[in-house]
Amino acid sequence: MKFLAVSEAPFYEIKYRSSGRGGEVRNVVLPFYKAIVDQLPQGISSFVLTSDLQGREQNQKTNRLIGELVAEELSLLSDMGEIPSISFVALAGDFYDHPQLHKVGGTGDVAGVWNAFAKEFPIVVGVLGNHDIVAESHLASNAIVLDGNSKNCLGIRIGGVSGIIGSSDRNQRKSQPEFMRALAKVTSVKNDLILLHLGPEDTVNSQKGDPEITNHLLTKDTGIVAFGHHHWRKPFIELGKNQMLNVDKRLYLITTANA
Repeated sequence: MKFLAVSEAPFYEIKYRSSGRGGEVRNVVLPFYKAIVDQLPQGISSFVLTSDLQGREQNQKTNRLIGELVAEELSLLSDMGEIPSISFVALAGDFYDHPQLHKVGGTGDVAGVWNAFAKEFPIVVGVLGNHDIVAESHLASNAIVLDGNSKNCLGIRIGGVSGIIGSSDRNQRKSQPEFMRALAKVTSVKNDLILLHLGPEDTVNSQKGDPEITNHLLTKDTGIVAFGHHHWRKPFIELGKNQMLNVDKRLYLITTANA
């Protein structure tokens, strides 16, 4: 599986609210993009990649995490025939924001987001971000959390590493050696897609990430790597033999040219 084209113009947008600096509530927009790959397994028309949807819906009465609304909107678009049917959703972490939207960087339970996607689509698979808390016993049976392992999802092999590099006494942090061991385990087998929350550094375009992840991926032929955590102004690059897609505060519908 390889990207042939990644759109720079969104085909759809959702407005939502997010915590801002100094207690300010920000009104922001989540753009939906299309990306074309050369092939998908038989029976898969499309799948979704997204991360860092840290905010709440505009409706302050229900005040759901924005990821829950996104799941419903995608299902509606598919039912209306605006987009192909979605076979699975791949999440790259960080789907929480405080109910009061009073502080940037809130950490909390995101099972509701995962289960919203699991309700609408056959499979939800992904990694946890450093602001995510999930008790896997609270997740739907068709939700798969990856952390140093890989799973076959409808003919697409997906590997992933949850969390970021940092002090292990904090939420979803690993020491650098521990993180790199998990990444090495994932890249030791052939995956079609690798999901990370913390991604590589892009020195060419001065885009933030971890240089050790960059150096490791440069030695591998892993195909597509999707990640968030740091927002890249240029979301799609090639790194060695790999294709990198930054999905921070973006949503991508992955499909083929003839879907």
